[in-house]
Amino acid sequence: MPNSNVKLDKSKCRACYSCIRACPVKSIHVSVNTVFPYIEEGKCIQCGTCIGICAYDAITYRDSKQNVKQLLNAKEKVVAICAPSIAGEFDDITDYRKFVKMIRLLGFSYVTEMAFGVDIIAELYHKFTHDDFNGKYYITSCCPSIVMLIEQLYPELIGNLVPFVSPISACAIVARKIYGNDLKVVQITPCVAAKKEVGRHGGLTKVDEVLTFRELRKLFDEFKITETFSEYSDFDEPLGYKGSMYPIAQGFLEAANLDLSLLKENTITVEGKTSIQAVKQFWDHYNIIKHNFNIFYCEGCIMGPGTSEGGEKFKRYALVKDYISRRLANFDIDKWRNFKDKHSKYKELQAVFKNKKFELPVPDEFEIKIALNRITKKNNNKEVNCGACGFDTCYNLACAIAQKIAIPEMCVTNAQIDNRETSLGSKKMIEELEMVNSDLKATKTALDETKELLFDKNEALSIFIRELNTGIVFCDENLKIVESNLSFIDILGEEIKDIHDVIPYLIGADLKTLLPSILTTQFQFILNHDETSISKDVEIDGKLINVSIFQLIQKRLVGAAFRNLHSKEERPEEIIHRVNEVIEENLRQVQQIGFILGEGAAKTEKMLNSIIKSYS
Repeated sequence: MPNSNVKLDKSKCRACYSCIRACPVKSIHVSVNTVFPYIEEGKCIQCGTCIGICAYDAITYRDSKQNVKQLLNAKEKVVAICAPSIAGEFDDITDYRKFVKMIRLLGFSYVTEMAFGVDIIAELYHKFTHDDFNGKYYITSCCPSIVMLIEQLYPELIGNLVPFVSPISACAIVARKIYGNDLKVVQITPCVAAKKEVGRHGGLTKVDEVLTFRELRKLFDEFKITETFSEYSDFDEPLGYKGSMYPIAQGFLEAANLDLSLLKENTITVEGKTSIQAVKQFWDHYNIIKHNFNIFYCEGCIMGPGTSEGGEKFKRYALVKDYISRRLANFDIDKWRNFKDKHSKYKELQAVFKNKKFELPVPDEFEIKIALNRITKKNNNKEVNCGACGFDTCYNLACAIAQKIAIPEMCVTNAQIDNRETSLGSKKMIEELEMVNSDLKATKTALDETKELLFDKNEALSIFIRELNTGIVFCDENLKIVESNLSFIDILGEEIKDIHDVIPYLIGADLKTLLPSILTTQFQFILNHDETSISKDVEIDGKLINVSIFQLIQKRLVGAAFRNLHSKEERPEEIIHRVNEVIEENLRQVQQIGFILGEGAAKTEKMLNSIIKSYS
């Protein structure tokens, strides 16, 4: 028996938690320290709701196709037992007899319908709740999801389950009685929960494998089996009678020949979403309701999760009714009655249900209060109880959070408030960004204008520098020349002039390869320190050159002026400059000597006065 029937693929999951909200028994959990939900197998009733609600196909049920193919390829004979809802599913097949033939072509030895098993269980139910009524009220055991619900969540009601096997198990008993005990049984059904029933019973009641209608379609496609190339073939014995109405929830009571009038009915039929509440109310208000319950989790078997997507309930309803009418048009009731009488007394039809109660630890009340505060504080601590999280009340969600099977983020009201706050914040941010963007555009325009102006100024500066008689050079932080003039090149000599012919004004040349290292060291020093300028006389290419190095931009740009002291134009001016420097230096020295002498005379006078005063 497989351990897991419904599986969640985390690689496809987007953690939207739709499955958690949709699960009727809250068997899908998400822990505080995790993102992806997980399925609590011991609590899951295999209803398939999560499969239908997941938009990302992250949740699937166990695929049985390979196991069925292995059964068909083995030596034992295999019978296919079809649910009567085939007519609602396979509306593309015009005659059910061709459908039967298509199933045979897959390799099945026999093809029967589950309707006969429904007839047997329906008759037993009639006797149990009417002919042998003992004042106790019961819940039918036909739907495997409802049986699992009672065993796992309401085990107190196990004694109120009708003590008979499901119709498919009844069919398995009869088929083995007719065709041999070694017969393998495959159920073809719209029910996903039926897969969990594989191996539930042993012996004659055993169901070996279950194919959903979707899986059957895939097998037809795989083996290229179509109605076009199929002949007519009818079901093998035994044939069912009113049990064919089973896909329509009320049909089970029809098969049991019960009075369905409002005043005389003794069994209430429940289907769909209210089925879970029906079980709870049966337990809570047993002494008031005083009715048996015929409960199906789905809206009739015509809408089971194993059917094709997009099925329309009332269209399927009409197709099933039409199929039943055609099937029973020339039905041999006497032959059917003989079969029923013969096969309705087996002891294997009795069922025993087990207490499989699933319980979580009772959460601490303090932790519940903390959780409740977390999910209501953004709404002024008001408990909305909208149920959008999948729990009936905010308190129930808080309990689940305290039990570490839910997280506060599941609260839709909180999420909406967060979304509104995020939306308002985003709107404000967009407005601010638009303002910043406008400012950036204005800044860019100004920068473009400044850039254009600087370009013009650079051009003008280059023209100005290149017209000067004094040698000028500008270098970057790597001492690469960014501007120079012909006077600078003349000072460096003829070889450098040749380079100038190839690289105009030596732009990009390395200054360290053009000047003595004693000069380039000074360039580097001025570039990286706070000194504003250095003046130095050096010999370059046999000429005595005065070099004034000055900082333009610290660590980025340095310049220098080169004056040839042997030049006629430079010599008188330089002599005057040097004489002025000598005179200024002498004056500074005379001033310093005078200051020192004056300060000394003042001190002497002060000391003598002090001595005279003391002596007097």
